[in-house]
Amino acid sequence: MNWAEFEKALLNPSPRNILDNEINISLFRLVRFVPMKYMGRGSDSMMYRAGKDLAKMLNLKTVDEVIDFCKDNKIGIVSIVSEDPLIIRVDDCITCKGLPKIGQPYCYFEGGFIAGCVENIFGKKCQAKETHCAGLGHDFCQFEIKFL
Repeated sequence: MNWAEFEKALLNPSPRNILDNEINISLFRLVRFVPMKYMGRGSDSMMYRAGKDLAKMLNLKTVDEVIDFCKDNKIGIVSIVSEDPLIIRVDDCITCKGLPKIGQPYCYFEGGFIAGCVENIFGKKCQAKETHCAGLGHDFCQFEIKFL
């Protein structure tokens, strides 16, 4: 099986017979932060890239599709704060809501995911920088988009 076929299988799994597709947030966070345990903050760029790759695989084409996907999959409540510059907010973030302030952001995966979605929608390369996060002492996440 090549990677493209594997991606398709990941995005369209066979239904589980007994258990549904919900995942406990604590388990999600443990899986999400394991790379940080072994790689330190060096895992941040890997998580950003993984988020961007996921966005490319999903190929969401409109802002409404992104907002709906994030809400339906319990990633967070996404909203546009500003269009110029483009600033995107995520409330109730699956990764960091309720985690302690550590002096730096947690949500590199989400930043990559947002950047990938923005690239899909606008057809332009960009970067997303997290400016607000529980890790920085905020109650929400916020990302500034810079087009390259």
